[in-house]
Amino acid sequence: MFNTSRIKFILVAVALAFAGGVLFYSQDIVSELRKESKESLIFYTELYARLAGDAAFTDYGFFFDEIIPRISFPIIITVPESNEINAWKNIESIPDTAAMTPAVRRELLDLTEKMDNNHTPVPLKVDDRTVGIIHYGDSKTIRQLTRLPYIEILGAFVIILVGFLGFQYIRSSEKKFIWVGLAKETAHQLGTPISSLMGWLEMTRQKLGEDSEIVKEMEIDVRRLEKVSNRFAQIGAKVKRRPLAASELFENVKAYIERRIPQKNKAVTLDFSMDVKGTINANQELLEWALENLIKNGVDALEGKAGRISVTFRQDGDSIVIDVEDTGRGIPDKAWKSIFKPGYSTKKRGWGMGLSLTRRIIEEYHQGKIFVRSSSPGKGTCIRVILKGCCLEP
Repeated sequence: MFNTSRIKFILVAVALAFAGGVLFYSQDIVSELRKESKESLIFYTELYARLAGDAAFTDYGFFFDEIIPRISFPIIITVPESNEINAWKNIESIPDTAAMTPAVRRELLDLTEKMDNNHTPVPLKVDDRTVGIIHYGDSKTIRQLTRLPYIEILGAFVIILVGFLGFQYIRSSEKKFIWVGLAKETAHQLGTPISSLMGWLEMTRQKLGEDSEIVKEMEIDVRRLEKVSNRFAQIGAKVKRRPLAASELFENVKAYIERRIPQKNKAVTLDFSMDVKGTINANQELLEWALENLIKNGVDALEGKAGRISVTFRQDGDSIVIDVEDTGRGIPDKAWKSIFKPGYSTKKRGWGMGLSLTRRIIEEYHQGKIFVRSSSPGKGTCIRVILKGCCLEP
């Protein structure tokens, strides 16, 4: 059996390792590109300084006309101390030929402050005299690279999430297939002996007569086996639901439990209470089966000792709330959700299918809810079922 917790941990670990690797590698590239940008800018400013220092050099516009256009990253040149804008280049929101207006000036100064937060400005010097301050930012390529890791990480997580959900879906489909196959095979296997028993029952009736107590009891048991077989046959099939009187559901479950439970444990006290009117949209056989499973599970929790089983039907708005409470051994907090998983059982001979089947009937076939309302080790458990009502009377 797969350990889902371990698989989840491995998937998360792989995702984090991948994300960390991508982030580290991309940031390393970004750092190198930023370093190259700064070195390139420093080279151009030093070149300009040397040319400007030459007595024969008089074309100071050469720096702005020939050198600046070769720079691919955004720059803003300000006048030292006065902080006035002298020139700018490669600013996405402001064309290089834009007129200097108060709005443009404010935007350029804001950009200058942001640039200085990420990059140390480079002074433009001529003969040891600073004639300008060059503020620069990341090129478009660097900005794209800084966003790329997050896009890749998001993509990786999406792929892993899709893979995990796909894995969960496959597991769920496999479980459902096993459920359906097991139920259908059980119904098929029960069919032959039930037919045989009905024949033997008819022969017994002819010999002992219709009024024989033995015949009556055998007929009840055979009919019960037929009902169980029919229940299994419906698992996996399209479940048909119809309006069912809440009182009918209550009385049927009560009648069966009061007849069968004392045979299993005579020390059990059964307490049924009903405060619901109207009907619910349900499959009678399956819903009765689910509630019987809950009550039988409560009896098993008593472990053969004296105890009490309480079954309460009550109305809550447009819903019917059913509480099945026992005074048995109780369930630890950490196992409250596990008890509804297939294969979970605390009994030595249990298959762990009863409560799982019950949840399937309640949640999948009737769109209801089932959960452990309360439980304390040694004090008992209360399991709650909530079903949406249909035509409930006030």
